[in-house]
Amino acid sequence: MDSAHGHKARKLAATCPLCRLLLEGAQNKDYLCELSHVIVHRGPFSARWPGALQVTSKRHLHDPSQLKYPHFIHTQSELYAIEAAVRAVTAAHHMNVVKFGNVVGHLHWHVIPRFVNEKFTQKTPWELEGLSQKELFHTIPTVPADQLYEEISEQLKAQLKQLQPPYFATAFFVRPRANQERASFFQENLQAQWARIRAHPEGYECFLMQRNYLDYAWDTFGGEIDPRETPHQALQREIREELGWQLADFLEVTRQWNNGMVRGFVYLCAPSDNPLVQDNPHRVECHEVKQARWVPLEELTTNKENVFSTRLAGRARALVEGSPDFCAD
Repeated sequence: MDSAHGHKARKLAATCPLCRLLLEGAQNKDYLCELSHVIVHRGPFSARWPGALQVTSKRHLHDPSQLKYPHFIHTQSELYAIEAAVRAVTAAHHMNVVKFGNVVGHLHWHVIPRFVNEKFTQKTPWELEGLSQKELFHTIPTVPADQLYEEISEQLKAQLKQLQPPYFATAFFVRPRANQERASFFQENLQAQWARIRAHPEGYECFLMQRNYLDYAWDTFGGEIDPRETPHQALQREIREELGWQLADFLEVTRQWNNGMVRGFVYLCAPSDNPLVQDNPHRVECHEVKQARWVPLEELTTNKENVFSTRLAGRARALVEGSPDFCAD
């Protein structure tokens, strides 16, 4: 995905303190919430400026311009929602939203509300380092910190519901589990293959990828739709970038909805030269893909061990049920 744009979605770095912070997740005492592209913590300035947050990118990159354009836009949307939530709860006079990265080379922002009762309103928090809250304010804020951040979390949920989620296009690559059935299966068109899958889903498996950043979750191949792309164009581009395959044919099987809006387009796909007959299909190296393997379709639809995300399991169930739409939280 990102490699086609000259950037690499790199692994989390063992020596990076913010990567370690991400991996701690909700176990960290300052953890507030996780969004699609960032994780939010009480910031290092929160002891002096109530409501201050640190917003950390889930990707180990240095600058916003290293994000793929759709990821940048959606990250900025989340920053907007975060800033709006802090402003609404704290009644801030204005907001400092700052990205430096000089000390820690992992993309992150500080969101700091500024107030009318401050003594040094024209100075930055960094210029005021070393001063206590009593030295900074004419009157000390009285709202308990836990209550304040709980209110910010609730306000952020409301703000996020107003954002248009990004669209994606993603592919199911499916084959019979029994080797002797594969030749006849691949001779049929995708509509006929889909009918066979729906009739006996326990007899099929699909080719999945494990993401190479933060959650290392299993997913179907695909990704977000670029500006001026159709879902079909995005699907073909993502498959080239993540697998190096060309698609001979594809069939839309379902659409994923979120909060009353279409979130993604899900396809059953047939690649050229049919690498699906191989147990370890040849694919290009992609920095966003940690590994790939065949998974029984029934494991996805039941998800008994809770290995897969509810969204991935929902896609699989929609595939085997022939549902044109499904909802995912």
